[in-house]
Amino acid sequence: MLAEIRSLCHLIVDPPADGAWNMAVDEALLDSAATTHTPTLRFYQWKRPTLSLGYFQHHADRKSHPASCEVDIVRRLSGGGAILHDQELTYSLVLPVNHSLAETQTLYQTIHQAIARYLAEQIAKSTTPWQPTLCTASPKADAYTEPFLCFQRRAIGDVLLESTASSSPATNHKIVGSAQRRRRGAILQHGSILLSRSPAASELLGFSDLTGIRVSANLAADHLQHTFANALNVRLEKSDLQEDVAKATQKILQTRYSNSDWLERR
Repeated sequence: MLAEIRSLCHLIVDPPADGAWNMAVDEALLDSAATTHTPTLRFYQWKRPTLSLGYFQHHADRKSHPASCEVDIVRRLSGGGAILHDQELTYSLVLPVNHSLAETQTLYQTIHQAIARYLAEQIAKSTTPWQPTLCTASPKADAYTEPFLCFQRRAIGDVLLESTASSSPATNHKIVGSAQRRRRGAILQHGSILLSRSPAASELLGFSDLTGIRVSANLAADHLQHTFANALNVRLEKSDLQEDVAKATQKILQTRYSNSDWLERR
């Protein structure tokens, strides 16, 4: 029997970079996917602790979280709550809208199930009472009552770590959150895997804080690329930024993410 032929997906694994650059690359890749019709999976990290505001959040609202007021700030192309990027691994995935997984909730569930499987594998040989699960219900809230930080919110499909200890009340912590933006024939989904607590958001416990299992961002990226490839049914081909995407990134960086007027537009 012939082996299954999987479609191509570019893989980019970037070193830590500035927040503005990271967000500009994601947008440039989104625009590129609409014309090339080729998916790209990207893993990246942050050179310094950085607060990313959701697209519709108000810049002044950062004052509601004093611990992060001195760190770098950037506005994302996607919506949702603010994320403190520090001790984490961030991924982004761009797909043309005709891809079989490009439906909003399907993509969200597929990627988060893959991450939950990876985290469960890390836990399997330990005695920790924590297990990854997907959130099945989100509390009713509006923009005026939802917490400022994304990881204090809940949405269907979020990855939670839930305690299985019978001696303690049911407890869960959000460990993975993602957001999407769809435009010009493509969809971007990017998200954060909270590996450990940041001093700039010490109220948020990461995977190692809860389980006692330390996982580096680099190791997680190495393993997750294979997990994602299977979940997406694609063949990964490692790549650098194409020259046209790099040029587009520079233009987007200047007009948007490093532009204070754009950052403070709300």
